[in-house]
Amino acid sequence: MHHMEQENEFFEPFHQLMVAMQKKGYACFATILLTLTFIVFINTIIIGDWVKIGLSFSAMILYLVPNLVSYAFRVHLPVTLIITYYLFIFASLILGEVFAFYGPFPFWDIVLHLLSGFVIAGIGLSIVEIVNKGGNPRAFTLLFAFCFSITLGVMWECLEFTFDMTARTDAQKDAIVQNISTITMQRDGGNRPVRVDNIVKTEMILENGEVVNVDEGYLDIGLMDTMKDLLVNTAGAALFLVIGAAYLKKNHKNGLADKFIMTKAS
Repeated sequence: MHHMEQENEFFEPFHQLMVAMQKKGYACFATILLTLTFIVFINTIIIGDWVKIGLSFSAMILYLVPNLVSYAFRVHLPVTLIITYYLFIFASLILGEVFAFYGPFPFWDIVLHLLSGFVIAGIGLSIVEIVNKGGNPRAFTLLFAFCFSITLGVMWECLEFTFDMTARTDAQKDAIVQNISTITMQRDGGNRPVRVDNIVKTEMILENGEVVNVDEGYLDIGLMDTMKDLLVNTAGAALFLVIGAAYLKKNHKNGLADKFIMTKAS
């Protein structure tokens, strides 16, 4: 009986979420995302692509995170925050990775990092407000939210780098550049960078004699992608600071901020 009560308590936030989403008209949207993810998972099993099986299965597990957070920390998550989280998981893992949207749609990665920077800053602000019950100076709360978002963004890039180095993936996407500055080509051992401009083609000769060409420039191995992601993440965090400041100034009342800030469950 006690086990059943604990189980019901665990799923209670999910039940409340579904009721709230039905009132706001979001239930259908969330159900479509969950159903599509499950269909993709079954399809990847049929195809036998283990990487995509792992990605789609991870997406289904990650959908449970809001419920776990609500249950473990006794906090209330706004419906908009949960729906945004679901949408982020679907757009990044299913559309971005499984269906390779990152390639043909360069803006895809930018939008997702901007969104994650914004939302994570809101979570950071929520943590300070819940732990200290709103007793911190406004400047400290905003600074913590900003740094919390940037720190997680850096940790994510470190995780991508680790995968690329160990599993030979390409999480930190390569880019073709036409201009570089490097001290590696400095012949006299100095520290002055050598500028190489207007690169139209790079030729790589492998150990077995095979020649691999990179047309239109030089192959940058992830630096441009990493720095772009961090800058966009920072922009998202800074954007949240604007509405976060208004939220704190108006005694925790702001139409937009309220939709992304967790509160202690009553």
